[in-house]
Amino acid sequence: MTLQYSQTVSAVTMGNAPLVAVRSPAVNDRVIGRERANWIGRQVGGLGGTFLEMSSDQPVGEVVARAFADGLRLRGLLAADEAQAPYILAITMHQLDVSRYGRTEGTADFSLVLSERATGREIWRDRHRIQNIEGSAMSLAGMPIMAQEIRDSALLSMNQAVDALLDKDEFRAALRR
Repeated sequence: MTLQYSQTVSAVTMGNAPLVAVRSPAVNDRVIGRERANWIGRQVGGLGGTFLEMSSDQPVGEVVARAFADGLRLRGLLAADEAQAPYILAITMHQLDVSRYGRTEGTADFSLVLSERATGREIWRDRHRIQNIEGSAMSLAGMPIMAQEIRDSALLSMNQAVDALLDKDEFRAALRR
């Protein structure tokens, strides 16, 4: 299953912006999914057994780093050459998963650290968590296995978290220093 970033809000570009390189892959600090780099989520049956496991075709740390790089590119902030980038963005995934048991719950929780490439000095740090819940726990009877719904929930949560972090005023202010 492929997960690819697409913006969820209108991205505002910065004129004459300093350029940022993304450290890849993102650090995988997930409690659930840490031991399986490609794991995204699962659909659980009425007795707690797993009906369907969902995995990305690439390690999730690479997917998340690429999503942040794509988000920076859309905002005119991504460095064409990492060696010339004045700033490095490091990403930690605390959670990126989807669970479906009657309703679909997708969660993305990321921390970012922006550092000066030349000195390694940290200039900005933040964390953001998004949780999307669709459906109702009352609809357990006859629930079909929906791989696409699980994928879409993971993708929406990831994309919203990327956009929220990259559009924070404090992030933009740190780049203007």
